[in-house]
Amino acid sequence: MPRTTEPLATVMAAVFALVCGSAACNAISGVDKLDFSGAAGTTGGGAAGSGGGTAGGDAGSGGTGGTGGAGGAGGTGGAGGTGGAGGTGGAGGTGGAGGTGGAGGTGGAGGTGGTPVDISYDIPCGSGNVAVGIHGRSGGSIDRIGLMCAPLAGDGTLGTAFQTVSAGGDGGSPGTVICPASQVLVGINIWVDSLVYRIELLCQTIDAWKQSDSNTNVVPGIGNVHSTAYVVKCAAGWAIAQIHGDADQLVRSVNPKCRML
Repeated sequence: MPRTTEPLATVMAAVFALVCGSAACNAISGVDKLDFSGAAGTTGGGAAGSGGGTAGGDAGSGGTGGTGGAGGAGGTGGAGGTGGAGGTGGAGGTGGAGGTGGAGGTGGAGGTGGTPVDISYDIPCGSGNVAVGIHGRSGGSIDRIGLMCAPLAGDGTLGTAFQTVSAGGDGGSPGTVICPASQVLVGINIWVDSLVYRIELLCQTIDAWKQSDSNTNVVPGIGNVHSTAYVVKCAAGWAIAQIHGDADQLVRSVNPKCRML
């Protein structure tokens, strides 16, 4: 076989031309995979070699840059010529919205308060009875207050004394004071502002009080002297038979109610 001196590439090109047409040869050599149409790239700027040529020379005009993924349109590819610049990449995609925060947890139930105490009280001696003293608890002020009562007979004599219910708290020390024998409670001396600090008894016999004797016997009571003192008396011929006022853990007011003797 005669020996050739032509370059191998020239010989191979001739062989391919004889064996297949130019399209077939492109397929075999991979040349048909190159895109000279200048079509847009799919992920940003123009594809390399499609926009600006990857090598210098007479490359065609760069293709228009492809639309950026989830962002703005891609830039125009670089001009042809010597090593045309690649197309400008598309703008970055917009970030997703932040997730919505979870709902706040439900607050725990509030603690149960202490045993509620009615602020208002009303303590009567009851039908046929009259007050002869007081009982309760006291320290710096009066913590609890109630009445000492006795049955009042038709002839004006008094029966055995008894305690009523009381209103207020459990602080302080207990105490009970009663009028002298055969005397009823016709008034009080009371030291009070926003609290009741002390109560003293104003006592008198039924006969003397019915005769409009304005004199009374003062019996030391419970509590401590503090703030302003007031004198509260029933009308002549009347005696205390009930108290009402306000109290929570401390006694805040005491108002006597009177009945005719």
